[in-house]
Amino acid sequence: MDPTHDHDAEPSLPSAAVAGLAALAEPNRARIFELLRHGEHCVCDVGDMLGLSTALVSHHLRALRGSGLIRERRAGRWVYYSLDLEQVGALKAAVTTFLSPGDEATTTCRCSDCGGRGPGFTIPAGQPGVIPLVEVPA
Repeated sequence: MDPTHDHDAEPSLPSAAVAGLAALAEPNRARIFELLRHGEHCVCDVGDMLGLSTALVSHHLRALRGSGLIRERRAGRWVYYSLDLEQVGALKAAVTTFLSPGDEATTTCRCSDCGGRGPGFTIPAGQPGVIPLVEVPA
């Protein structure tokens, strides 16, 4: 493959989705997210339910809040956390789109040196995802 060729590697995943996925990649944050799927909780409840210290829960909640996936509600001296359903829905939609290749992805090679066929080579109809073998001169 020609290393000078631009393979259009621009990510189609919005930066907010990347931030959300990065936040959820940490196992304790994923556990907290799962707990918040069932409703609003304060830091103490989250810590008690998951067996984590209040300081550790606060640290992870801060990261989840920074990613936009959760929101907080203050009631006196208590702070309650819940999922931001709008942001969670946007993350779900972005990931679904990202992981669902379009028809073009299964029929068109975008590589500049795909067996000498050049950019835009179209795979023969009826064989999506299959590139025919080409004889190589001896």
